Amino acid sequence: MSTNYESVKSSKLKFKGDKKKRKRKRQEETKGGSSTWDEDETARHRVWWIVRDILDVKGSVLLEDKVSTSYVMACEDATVALGDVREQHEGPENAEIFTALPGSAADKLAIKTGYDKFLSVALDGSISGRSEAIGTREEFQISFDDGFQVLKGCNGRYVTFNTDGSIGCTSEEIKENNKVLVRTRGDKERKVETLAEKEKRGNVREYETNYVKMYQKFQDKKLKISTNCVKDLKAARKEGRFHEEMLDRREKMKSDRYCM
Repeated sequence: MSTNYESVKSSKLKFKGDKKKRKRKRQEETKGGSSTWDEDETARHRVWWIVRDILDVKGSVLLEDKVSTSYVMACEDATVALGDVREQHEGPENAEIFTALPGSAADKLAIKTGYDKFLSVALDGSISGRSEAIGTREEFQISFDDGFQVLKGCNGRYVTFNTDGSIGCTSEEIKENNKVLVRTRGDKERKVETLAEKEKRGNVREYETNYVKMYQKFQDKKLKISTNCVKDLKAARKEGRFHEEMLDRREKMKSDRYCM
């Protein structure tokens, strides 16, 4: 008898006059209107959504190989490689979360690892995460296509995902293994400001002072700023190497704990 009860499907009591309610699909608002909520996408990547515009690329980001669906991860030896494929409802590891910063142009960005170093591209196309400041080699040009993005390094070649899990800027043409899915969990409505726009807020001396405060240790309780002329900084800003020039000036200051 118990087996008969178990075979009965329980349901809510229905009364005469009750109207059948239709289930509505959850929708998310986008810039172009509304679209149906992709449950599979949400289950797999959770709160991380694919960017559609350069203004979306800000803060914490994931770099996903569109083919293998693996995330790029920063390794302890300062190299980068593809990580393991994530299961549903399994979030990314800390080593797979990067920070995107605006570059010197509207279509450029810099990528910082969890080790507080910037990704840099060598002339041979190899990618490493050892740089402390943003220069030409630390900037990637991002382009948007139908459902994916591509990143071009300073050597004029695209970020390429190899079958052995290694990554480098080696491809001259866009192929399947160059397609990237940049994901973020930031606010879609907030706009990002380019690095050049931030630097124009004050004069170069004020910007250098704020930059030095982030790294200098105050053993004598005095902030030490380079006494060199600011003309070099102004020229560097026009040439797109403002951070490199500030790093050179920092290296001459003995009180800087990162440049001793």
